[in-house]
Amino acid sequence: MKRLLPLMAAALLAGCVAQTTMETRAVQDASLADARRRAELHTSLAAQYYQRGNFVVAVEETRLALKDDPAYYPALNVRALIFMELREDAQARQAFEQALALAPRDPDVMNNFGWFLCLRGEDARGMELFTRVLGDTMYTSPEKALLNAGLCSRMAGRNAEAEDYLRRAVVFKPDLAGALYSLAELMYEKGGYKEAENYLVRYMRLGEPTLSALVLGVKLARAQGEKAAEDSMLQQLRRRFPDAPQTRDLLKGAPGK
Repeated sequence: MKRLLPLMAAALLAGCVAQTTMETRAVQDASLADARRRAELHTSLAAQYYQRGNFVVAVEETRLALKDDPAYYPALNVRALIFMELREDAQARQAFEQALALAPRDPDVMNNFGWFLCLRGEDARGMELFTRVLGDTMYTSPEKALLNAGLCSRMAGRNAEAEDYLRRAVVFKPDLAGALYSLAELMYEKGGYKEAENYLVRYMRLGEPTLSALVLGVKLARAQGEKAAEDSMLQQLRRRFPDAPQTRDLLKGAPGK
């Protein structure tokens, strides 16, 4: 019996240690979960402030999110977008790199970082990121990467490549505004006026006509000798954008004006 007592005591002690460890782990897990929830909330608020153009508050919300959970990469992604908008390139790049290190396969991070790189003249690496996104068969919004790849190719002067990406983008999402307008421009430049007009009409059905869309509309109408369409576009330019230099230039070139 005496020999059994130390064994029993050891067993009880082991039981106490295991229970304490489990309880400590549970507390730690709950604390981590709370920190992640706070980070998610701050990131959501940051995104809302970013969309409203309140960048100072948006940056602060991402700081608070990362203070709660330094590994929460969506906060870094939003933070990078804010700094990108502010033209704080070094800080934007750093946030993108950190987000990519934490989530090397996240399509949103790769899309956003790729676009940042394209705008900064690093189209080779940007296109590499878009290609990685498009290689993900589980990604549900490939039109985003296709649009970005198309615009990136166009900025680099690779119009044939851009056209291919943009056409694929509107197959996935027929009302993708950026792709429709860019295709209208490309077709106009190639002399494919009817196809350009088709894309432009589809684009303009999505909302109020923009200055650039109306300008392109006038050019297309003139290229095809469609006087009624030209007059209609010029009327809208005069009404919506009377002080724009493009409006004045096009009105100067209008017959009888």
